[in-house]
Amino acid sequence: MDRRGRVLIVDDERFNITILLNLLRAYCDTMVAKDGEQALRSAQSATPPDLILLDIMMPGMDGYEVCRQLKANDATRAIPIIFITAMHDVADEVKGFELGAVDYIAKPFSPPVVHARVRTHLENVMARNRIQTLNDDLKQVLAEQKRAYQELHQTRVELAETQIIATLTKVFEKFVPKQFLERIAKEGLEHIKPGTVELSTITVMFSDIRSFTKLSEQMSPSDIFSLLNSYIGRMQIPIERHNGFIDKFIGDAIMALFDGAGHEQTTNAVRAAIGMQEHLRQYNVERATWQQEPIVIGIGMHTGPVMLGTLGNDNRMDSTVIGDAANLAARLEGLTKYYDCRIIISDDVLRLLETGQFLTRPLDRVVVKGRTQSVLVHEVFDADPGPERQRKLAFLDDYLSGFDLFHARHWQESQQAFQACLERDANDAMARIYVERCEAFLEQPPPDDWDGAVTMQYK
Repeated sequence: MDRRGRVLIVDDERFNITILLNLLRAYCDTMVAKDGEQALRSAQSATPPDLILLDIMMPGMDGYEVCRQLKANDATRAIPIIFITAMHDVADEVKGFELGAVDYIAKPFSPPVVHARVRTHLENVMARNRIQTLNDDLKQVLAEQKRAYQELHQTRVELAETQIIATLTKVFEKFVPKQFLERIAKEGLEHIKPGTVELSTITVMFSDIRSFTKLSEQMSPSDIFSLLNSYIGRMQIPIERHNGFIDKFIGDAIMALFDGAGHEQTTNAVRAAIGMQEHLRQYNVERATWQQEPIVIGIGMHTGPVMLGTLGNDNRMDSTVIGDAANLAARLEGLTKYYDCRIIISDDVLRLLETGQFLTRPLDRVVVKGRTQSVLVHEVFDADPGPERQRKLAFLDDYLSGFDLFHARHWQESQQAFQACLERDANDAMARIYVERCEAFLEQPPPDDWDGAVTMQYK
């Protein structure tokens, strides 16, 4: 047997209980009840007996009544009962069997008889329990097989659908970045719809090839596409390496986005911009071997809130970024031509960077086209060629002093500081710009409410 059977001995005589305990303990576990009430409680306990040896003549509730109540209860009806009693008339036995007993042992009982009867009925009970367990297990296995078949069928259907969706998503990611899809199609590509919008604070980067129109005038359309694909492929490497993603290509312009924690996204964006300039320098070395003109790009970036979402209708949709941060980043890229520098960042970007993390200097306070509020902009010159970078570092103190003096309206002193810069590098565009401004303001100072901002009339 898987376990020892449990036998409940119900008798009010200690002598009979002792004898039965000694007879049965070798091959079963025993429980004892000395009256009918206690017997009913034991039979309905958490560990009910497998067999009951029940005396008939007991004080209070007799064995017949105990048997009657056990057989009337669904929870105890199946427990076999053997009457052990001195009442051994035929009528007494018949009454016991009519009440549901399975056997009848007369007192004084014979130990071999008790052994034989108890072992036989226990084995029957345990065999019945094993059969019931097997039946239950079989039902469970069949139910699980049915469920597994249904799940397998459903899985095959879902797998086929998933493979189709995965293929479509992989193709779609070539046109819409995966990071963008995670925002506008959180429930899957098949659920994407126009008007899905999410507000995020991100760093937006714009880059553009300077004088691209002039560069492409003497090129065939296929050569232009070949150039752009070769160029964009190189620019994409540092952007993705620093956890950014390209939102769109606008001709020769690239719009990239960087999210994450404030310090993390601005650091990644600046590192990506420096990496783009370094990759461009290597690309220009290759172009020189092909007798092709070098490419120059400007990069602008700003951090701020934007709306990322989908525009259009059910027949035609496009992912896009809308917000002042995107517009300002594009304007800052345009300023790289005016200030003759490679990378421009807004003051909002600079404030999120660690002090001294990159080589920077303030450029100007400007009101870009399409805006009414001014913004302080800075140059990042880590990507400048070595000699040019070293010259900017050498006169940086004079430059910063001149910048502060200029905005404090000390034109003469400011001009002297910027003249000192030009003595070290006559080609520094910013020093030359401020020398000319100081000279103009010495002749005609700005109004008292002047805040140092310059309004740009072009993009």
